[in-house]
Amino acid sequence: MIDKSKLKLGLDINKIHHIISRKVDAAVISSIDNNLTVPQAYVIDFICMEGKEKDIFQKDLEKEFDLKRSSVSLMLNNMEKSGLIQRVPVAEDARLKKIILTEKAIMLNKNISNAINSIENKLSENITLEEINVFYKVLDKIRNNLE
Repeated sequence: MIDKSKLKLGLDINKIHHIISRKVDAAVISSIDNNLTVPQAYVIDFICMEGKEKDIFQKDLEKEFDLKRSSVSLMLNNMEKSGLIQRVPVAEDARLKKIILTEKAIMLNKNISNAINSIENKLSENITLEEINVFYKVLDKIRNNLE
């Protein structure tokens, strides 16, 4: 039986977070060229996935990656200079600019997506769908405890 008073959930979650981050980062780094950073690769993958359903704006990236506006703005400027994205004004509000991947970024995402998926598949190896559902329920409870 586990003694609840001796649990260090935060520490254990942090440890597994670092292990997963290192594995995913290493897989992504091995799949991209030197002109792309790992955070840029994650942004490309996010836009590729979520952009199928809706337009993606800077605020979506700020929220998804929990980054400050200035950090996302700098990253998008660099990505635009590298020919990875375009920022296109929307008809309803010229101040809003949706982010569109260029053909170059779409081609890079095939390798990025494969790298991320390989680690995701490894994470869920030998874990049943029922166990994954329980895991997500527990994660939600932890998240709610912190809000």
